[in-house]
Amino acid sequence: MDNTRTTRGGSRASIAFHRSVDSTNDEAKRLIAAAPPGAIPFGTVVVADEQTAGRGRRGRRFFSPAANSLYISFILRPDTDPKRGLFATIAAATAVCEAMEIARGNVLRPKIKWVNDIFEGGKKVCGILAEAVSDAKSGKIEAIVIGIGVNINVPETDFPDELRAVAGSIDMNDRERADFIDILIENIFSRCAADADKKSILDDYRARSLILGKPIFVARNERTEMADALEIGDDGSLLVEYENGRRERLRSGEVSIRNIDSSP
Repeated sequence: MDNTRTTRGGSRASIAFHRSVDSTNDEAKRLIAAAPPGAIPFGTVVVADEQTAGRGRRGRRFFSPAANSLYISFILRPDTDPKRGLFATIAAATAVCEAMEIARGNVLRPKIKWVNDIFEGGKKVCGILAEAVSDAKSGKIEAIVIGIGVNINVPETDFPDELRAVAGSIDMNDRERADFIDILIENIFSRCAADADKKSILDDYRARSLILGKPIFVARNERTEMADALEIGDDGSLLVEYENGRRERLRSGEVSIRNIDSSP
């Protein structure tokens, strides 16, 4: 079902609701592919109650059961500055955190693990996947699709054994969930707009960081090293210092926290 919705902040979004899809990001990309030339449906939101083939970063399976959880993707204009490749994910992460806090009356204190995971109560409750959609001929980035999966009212026993130690869920009644969706849509469109206050968003992201000043694992190319997370740069990169004193600015890769994640 498709409809147009005006959020409390005044943003208008075309929303496509589905009971079940393979992946809301994949459905969003199908909408882009089906659009006439030059008519990409920017501002479209795809929402599903269930994903049968949800994906995380690096093609990993994203646990997406049919329940009260939220699976939602946004079709946005690409940032004109290629150096800001991480910014869409950063903006989305802060948008999710604020929406959670407001919808639940500020009883939650969600934190962000660089670059795209939201933790609450020491467990991951949300994952974010930003994907660029390029023109097949020119290679030019035509759109950005941001997918967000939030675990809501998922019993601990419903998580697969391999996720139970690290995955969590937030509790929301029907009204809180509806408010959360409304606030999230407004936040995403405002924070990913061309005129968004990027400095303010980055400051918010840093303040919500789960890893700054802490020892972490850095995993890349099937190799894991211990490091300290020092700072998040203006481009969203993560500055780390390894045990041998070498410093590196990460723009990709995986990090995990030694005393939270069960493995790197």
